[in-house]
Amino acid sequence: MRKLRANKDESLDLLLDTLCNVFGGIILISCLLSLLTQHNSPKPAASSSLAETQSKLSAERLLAAQNELAGLLKLDAQNLAKGQNPLQSLIQERNELQATLDRIRTQQPTNANSDTSQPKERAGDLTELRAEVRALEQKIADAKARKQAAEQKGRDLAGEILSIRNKTSAEDAKRAEHVRFPKERTSSKSPYNVILKYGALYPLQDASGQNFSGLTRVPKKDEEFEAIPKKSEGILINDITTIRRLLASYQHRGGYVSLSIYPDSFESFRILKALILEARLEYGFEVFPEHFIITFSPKGTSPSPL
Repeated sequence: MRKLRANKDESLDLLLDTLCNVFGGIILISCLLSLLTQHNSPKPAASSSLAETQSKLSAERLLAAQNELAGLLKLDAQNLAKGQNPLQSLIQERNELQATLDRIRTQQPTNANSDTSQPKERAGDLTELRAEVRALEQKIADAKARKQAAEQKGRDLAGEILSIRNKTSAEDAKRAEHVRFPKERTSSKSPYNVILKYGALYPLQDASGQNFSGLTRVPKKDEEFEAIPKKSEGILINDITTIRRLLASYQHRGGYVSLSIYPDSFESFRILKALILEARLEYGFEVFPEHFIITFSPKGTSPSPL
């Protein structure tokens, strides 16, 4: 048998080789069948039917082989009429497959670009989100820094306030006067009642002995009355001339000063006490709550002089 060649120019030789191979196979099969039928000895009548069956099968196989050969010859004839042979068909099919493969490879970058467009957009969105996160983290860091600075400033201010309070307490301690109240003693002198409120003096009688106009008198039973000072209508503590004239009238009439003091006028009491001692008068005092209303009556008692 001749060896097949892959050269396109010898396609006709390849076709002839194929035909020869087919015919050779058929002839070989026919020879084998003939030899088998010749060397087989006659068998008894019981096996004659088996021999006939085998002969029929061999004939059918031969006919099938002949039909297959005829089909192959017909197909080869059609390909030859079209100017093609089996090798050319294979080569053409290979070329078509190669072209298809090249086309697919060419389309892959485009498809890859189209497929990655959406991930690129998503990557862009992710980059923006990361930038926003970094900006927010920076703002948070700035806020924490401002908070720490504010807390430090608050601690510094608290320290300054504590220092000021300590200094104030020290100054108050220096200015504090430790006094011992003298014992009250009985006196036959008449009291001249003076109310100290709003930092001013509100005497029941003025220097001329008349009812002081800065007091509101609310009458009650048995000649009792409530004395309510009118704000801004008392004798100011810095009106030294008027106060001295009032104290001089008390001294002339031979009485002593009975003071009713409200908490907002302790500083005024310090000044008035000095003026009372300057006028050589005796005095007694009593402290009342801020909103207490003092009631005076002929039967009432006043603080005794100290």
